[in-house]
Amino acid sequence: MAVIANPRARFLSPNHDLRNAHVDVALFYSGLVAFIALLVVGSLSVMAVLPMIVPGYMSASITSESMMPTIHIGDVVIAYDHDGTEITPGTVVIYEEPRKHDLVTHRVVSTTSEGLYITKGDRAGIPDAAPITGASIRSKAQWIVPFVGLPRVWAAQHQWVYLVLTVVVTAMALWLTQFAFDPRYDPWPAAYQRPLHPSIARPHTFLDVAR
Repeated sequence: MAVIANPRARFLSPNHDLRNAHVDVALFYSGLVAFIALLVVGSLSVMAVLPMIVPGYMSASITSESMMPTIHIGDVVIAYDHDGTEITPGTVVIYEEPRKHDLVTHRVVSTTSEGLYITKGDRAGIPDAAPITGASIRSKAQWIVPFVGLPRVWAAQHQWVYLVLTVVVTAMALWLTQFAFDPRYDPWPAAYQRPLHPSIARPHTFLDVAR
């Protein structure tokens, strides 16, 4: 009789080099990290896109540094429609810039005696050039989804290198996830207390005896 000291051996082909077991462990943890990263990014992406199909909400990708350090480039601001009520200073709003007809995300800092709103980017030292009316305010910011809007910003700015790198890194992460779900790469002993194939009725133990 011979005792199999390494329970992984029953899952490895005869040509597998047991000396490379540390490589298998590295692949397992790399796959686990890749899976968690994809799960987090995927969840944030859903949070950023979902408001676009929910009535009364909108999402906007930030393309400038004017609201740093509160909001960074590539962050997505989730906002709900402005209902016409008075906006208190300190509220972050998305409004239509009257001259360029672009959407701007800035903070309301004060109001004028005429009922206009004075806005300012958090990074700017002075308020915006002209006050805005309540009618030009599209929505009020509710929460921020970090960095998931970066691909959209890169596409708008024609930064194709970053987009290609994003695709490559995502494809590599997807490839690595296979090792996190393959029992042959799992270093945790509990994974080897049962056989891979359902046709094997008797479960293996840690010290399996081969005849």
